[in-house]
Amino acid sequence: MTNVGSHWSTKALLATLTVGVWVLVVGRWILPEANAATVPMSGKATLSELTVERINIVDGTGKTRVILANADRFPDPMVRGKPVPRSIHTSAGLLFYDNDGNEAGGLATSRGPKGHELAALILDYGHQPTDGIGLVKSESPDGKHYTAGLTIADRLPYKPGDIETSEGISRIWLANSDRDAVLEIADTAGKPRIRIGVDRNDKPSFDVLDSQGKVVKQMLLD
Repeated sequence: MTNVGSHWSTKALLATLTVGVWVLVVGRWILPEANAATVPMSGKATLSELTVERINIVDGTGKTRVILANADRFPDPMVRGKPVPRSIHTSAGLLFYDNDGNEAGGLATSRGPKGHELAALILDYGHQPTDGIGLVKSESPDGKHYTAGLTIADRLPYKPGDIETSEGISRIWLANSDRDAVLEIADTAGKPRIRIGVDRNDKPSFDVLDSQGKVVKQMLLD
């Protein structure tokens, strides 16, 4: 996800954020804990509280369109009609599916490999499955470090058949990391070429970088 500091810690969540969870209510609703009567699928019911581990929302043909679930019931991504193993298994949240039943994005919370608390809203490209745009948040276990930002990626080139990754090249990264505010624009290889920011000491800067990451032009203002 990002090319700056903790920007990469949020990238793990993007891979994760192909998410899903909503328990499918088919035919009848069965609510044993509430001692409620069964209700036909076409009927309506009013409840004061409902406790479930997963809910699947379907369209008129029975195709899944939205899933809401906890981490244990979180599904693997559905891509081109096939399930793909999810890289992170601590996510809970909301998943969206397109008209063809493929994952189209999601909203999830998770815990990263290093204990970081992560949250992200990701909307995917569908023609070639790719994480397209995301809002992300990351906090370290001790609370000393944090990042909140927006990432916008290129869509991967079309390739038929099974996919190897949905991780696109991040071209734009707008974030606040530990009070350093930055706008970073990358080239098609994902390498930062322009960086505009105001650091935690209120010093603004404008950098132009070459393809190796070296600053070739810089403007600093006091």
